[in-house]
Amino acid sequence: MDRLEAMTPSEIREVHNHYQSLQDTDESRVFIPLHFGEPDLGTPSFIVEAGCEALRNGVVFYENNSGRPDLKLALAAHYDLAPEHFVVTCGAMQAISLTMLALLAPGDRVINVTPSWPNFTEAARLAGAEVLEIPLRFDADARSFSLDFDRLREAAEDAHVRMLILNSPSNPTGWVIRADEMKNLYELCRERGILFVSDEIYDRILFDDRRFPSALGIADSLKDLIVINGFSKTYCMTGWRIGYLITDPARASQMARMQEFIVSHAPGAAQVAAVVALEKGDAFVTESVRRYSELRDLVARRLSGIDGIQLARTEGTFYAFFRVPQSADSVLFCRTLLEEAGVVLAPGRAFGAGGEGWVRLCFASEPNRLNEALDRLADFLYM
Repeated sequence: MDRLEAMTPSEIREVHNHYQSLQDTDESRVFIPLHFGEPDLGTPSFIVEAGCEALRNGVVFYENNSGRPDLKLALAAHYDLAPEHFVVTCGAMQAISLTMLALLAPGDRVINVTPSWPNFTEAARLAGAEVLEIPLRFDADARSFSLDFDRLREAAEDAHVRMLILNSPSNPTGWVIRADEMKNLYELCRERGILFVSDEIYDRILFDDRRFPSALGIADSLKDLIVINGFSKTYCMTGWRIGYLITDPARASQMARMQEFIVSHAPGAAQVAAVVALEKGDAFVTESVRRYSELRDLVARRLSGIDGIQLARTEGTFYAFFRVPQSADSVLFCRTLLEEAGVVLAPGRAFGAGGEGWVRLCFASEPNRLNEALDRLADFLYM
């Protein structure tokens, strides 16, 4: 019961629940929800058909705890690693939870680079660990974030720190770590005997010809590293719940055995669909990123034209992260914006240290919808 009581409710969900209650009260009102982090178009038909065909062909039985061999082979080819490095999970969130439960104990501490997805913190707390949040630094002139290495080094001196979590490309900031920053962060973890957990689920959603410096290309040994990824964002498969983790084979084997006692395995038909996504999805990903780039530019242009808004540069992901004077209490701001303008955004406070005063907008949506939302936002701010 202590762990249940210690959980902090998601403030994104709090705004969402308020949105749903308003919808139920006034079904004629048109709301514009841009608070959840998922693409609007849904899964492409060639992936959907692969999943349906798998079901029709009888892929409805138990699978291996670590994942179907065909999916692990496809992942191995994608990363140029052996299949034994992979554990397929029920979404990237379950990969994160599995990592926390397997490798943390009460009394351990975790460094979390924030603002970040709130589920990192809560998953660590459910494992009994304490979370040390180290916020990114924001350069207002450059409109960009960077790691605060002085604070990270200081936190890493704590003998109880067992793990460091990084998400880049970053939800919610849109920041993409540089190769030298990734190398320095990995070296810091290795020197201190800290496991480096790199959540790279947005690794293919990059803009302006940027390349993502995966921790896999920097680490000397996967014994020091767990990489988290999945199919939700890249292939618009949020509801399919297919993710995976990458680590050294010995740890992967142990975590696969542990999976037996949590979910047994990820759904078989969804794994078959994921194979097809990997093998045939490159053109879809390229077109998606082109579309997101145009939507990013549209939103940045519109937000920059609203007096008082401070906008972070989106280098990757499909989020705009910004602040206005009225958003000092970001939950109150989002609730009031929802009630008065019908626009649903995610409050920055939900994303931990450094997030308060900011709000997140998911721009993976139609241009007309985004323009209408931004018109309403401008009217709300300066009506």
